[in-house]
Amino acid sequence: MKHFIFITLLFVFIAVSITSCVKEKNFPPEPVIAFEKFVQYGHDSADCFITFKDGDGDIGILKGDLTSPDDLKMKYLYKDPNGIFQPVDSTFGTAPFDTLFYSYRVPNITPDGQYKALDGEIKIKLRSAPIFGPQHIVKFEIRLTDRAGHKSNIVSTNEITVIP
Repeated sequence: MKHFIFITLLFVFIAVSITSCVKEKNFPPEPVIAFEKFVQYGHDSADCFITFKDGDGDIGILKGDLTSPDDLKMKYLYKDPNGIFQPVDSTFGTAPFDTLFYSYRVPNITPDGQYKALDGEIKIKLRSAPIFGPQHIVKFEIRLTDRAGHKSNIVSTNEITVIP
């Protein structure tokens, strides 16, 4: 009986020691993103990878929510003849066409339980022929917005050569 009590106490001590060593992630409630890489596949498709951190874990659209705005936006820019990146801003026919944004809805990835801080990677699939300006060098500016309306920092991709 003494061995059983000793082994039980030893097991409890080890379990408490191990769980007390786990450090909680401490991130701000606003999402923080970083550009990782842009991988091009031929003429008309690519994947863009960003990493993110969010302290309250409210990233992504809740299931069935059709009214919330898209939470990930990519602003499309082209390199002009002076080497300066400009938003696509031109006229198609008679209708003015403002800055081109690609918008995405990230699925809800809020973890269950009490601790909600998140960090991870988002892969954005671009599967259409790009619209480009006079130059064939483009880049994207990316921003993530959480469900509370907190906006992340803006990150830029590297320069991308569009293959015509």
